[in-house]
Amino acid sequence: MSEPTHILVVDDSPTQVLQIQMVLENDGLLVRTAGDGDEALERIQAEPPLLVVTDLQMPNMNGLELVAAVKNHSASIPVILTTSQGSEEIAAQALQGGATSYVPKRDLATALVPVVRQVLSVNQATQGVREVAKFATESSITLSLENDELLVPKVITRLELPMVELDLFDEGERMQIAMALDEALLNAMVHGNLEVSSELRQIDDGKPYSDLIAKRKLIAPYKDRRVIVHMNASPSSATIVIRDEGPGFDLTTLRDPTDPENLERAGGRGLLLINTFMDEVRHNDKGNEITMVKKKVDPEAEVCDGES
Repeated sequence: MSEPTHILVVDDSPTQVLQIQMVLENDGLLVRTAGDGDEALERIQAEPPLLVVTDLQMPNMNGLELVAAVKNHSASIPVILTTSQGSEEIAAQALQGGATSYVPKRDLATALVPVVRQVLSVNQATQGVREVAKFATESSITLSLENDELLVPKVITRLELPMVELDLFDEGERMQIAMALDEALLNAMVHGNLEVSSELRQIDDGKPYSDLIAKRKLIAPYKDRRVIVHMNASPSSATIVIRDEGPGFDLTTLRDPTDPENLERAGGRGLLLINTFMDEVRHNDKGNEITMVKKKVDPEAEVCDGES
């Protein structure tokens, strides 16, 4: 079977499908479409896509059911949700059930392409790790990184290797961990060390945001700061600590990152994904260090829980 080349867009609204298709094709992406979850599964089986962009509210098979079906049969295919106000609870369930990311419908024109490109980049990095070291029992690694966003996919690949060696998590779970790592690393580099606010993304198509990042990479004290990454992996869990050398932030200003209502609010998207995909998330008091823990689920324990 040939390598995937297209994005599959799933929505029962022809108008919505056309809008998403135009946004993606204007960025040079090849798009196929499906009108509901059943048709989407048929198309995935016939011609697997690079990723799936799906609505939540659809006849026959909704987005939540489609996420479960894709995870069950094609765990390596990422699924991005398009969310609308009123669908926060089901969207949160879909993220917990295996979806990779989401884009509020009101932000499709500006946010869809960056999220798709982010997911494609992260997924390509994770697909490069496939050789298992049979005798690994524990792994620990520490990295000291410059503030270069281009390093992030390579760092994720390096951090995923011990998870593969130790047979930790399935492909879908590792993809979600990779998304959490991507968000945390970029937060540490851009918001932590370079002190660039995400609010600048909303101005002039994000040009002030990218310009300030480029400028601060070259001047002190920003250019001298590093991101320290430490991961310890065992057969039962992976713990990743990411610390920047910036001034930190006030934790009391954070909206509840586990509240599904924040799916539709500007800002905080990264923390919501991190908290959804990881089992434990902690910040230090200064606000410049995040600790993320993912635990391997024992299938036998799940069966026992289901029977009790």
